[in-house]
Amino acid sequence: MKELKILLLISAITLITYFGIEPYAHHVMHPHVEPAEYKFKDLAEIKGQGDIAKGKILVGQNCKICHTIKSAGYTEIASKADLERKYGVAADVDKNFVKLHNRYMAEMYISAVPLDLSNVATIFDETFLKNFIKNPANAAFDSTYALHKRKQMHLDIANTDDTVEQKKIEAAVEKDIASFQAKLKIGMPGFDLGDEAINDITAYLRSIAKPLKPKEALELACARCHGVAYAKIEATTPSALLTKYLGTTPPDLSMMIRSKGEDYLTVFLNDPQKVLIGSSMPRVGINQHTETQIVSYLESVGDSKKDERNALGVWVILYFVIFTILAYLWKRQIWKEVK
Repeated sequence: MKELKILLLISAITLITYFGIEPYAHHVMHPHVEPAEYKFKDLAEIKGQGDIAKGKILVGQNCKICHTIKSAGYTEIASKADLERKYGVAADVDKNFVKLHNRYMAEMYISAVPLDLSNVATIFDETFLKNFIKNPANAAFDSTYALHKRKQMHLDIANTDDTVEQKKIEAAVEKDIASFQAKLKIGMPGFDLGDEAINDITAYLRSIAKPLKPKEALELACARCHGVAYAKIEATTPSALLTKYLGTTPPDLSMMIRSKGEDYLTVFLNDPQKVLIGSSMPRVGINQHTETQIVSYLESVGDSKKDERNALGVWVILYFVIFTILAYLWKRQIWKEVK
């Protein structure tokens, strides 16, 4: 009977720790965030299907100077000198381009490794893709940063009844948002194109897009900045350049599934600002299918023994149950004559 009481006490302490203390500690260190949202509701809805033929012409006029489209036979981009002339300081550029008045922006633009556009419509959500073409900085950073800063602001305001303090909080947040949006965070310029032209470009990109395997999806969505050493995938942009413009070196993704977990990665990939306001990682805008592919591939690389480990766990627990029973019977046998 004494052994049973001890077992029950130990079980109670273990359960309290596991279901009480541990979740509370986790909640404190990792506050709850809303689940991933794939509608990109903070971005404008640009309606329309677009014309493929017109889109092909527009892509040729606006995109091919910096982006290859290998599936359509476009494998060369303009030289660095051409790009500097096109996007130099206070240059008079075509009406379809926004002027880049800052050398920092020009250097950032011409030094990064632009995506090949063959399958961007496969991996990116369409709403995000249209908004990114129109205003890359807003789609990737500014809109979601403002959204989550204001959400946090409302929580902070709710914690005080002082109207003066509430106005100070609101003013500080709006100033912070304006400062963040004024920073140069992304190399691609916005395009002074109407919604019809953007729909045409998107229609063309959809027409040439093909389904991708998980590894291909990860390489297209992530490998400009991140390597995956375990899969022999190297970041296409030099690390020194990434550090210069991001302020840090993006981590290798080989063990990210083990260090962060699937739930964290799902939310972070969908919207980094939701998890870490002010993150230097842009919102990539991938759709849910692509995100599932990426997380699944990272799991196959960084946690390839997961299924085997989970299956073995059942046998380990069974072993402990059998061992406990045998130990208890052995104890009863040895001590049965002791009064």
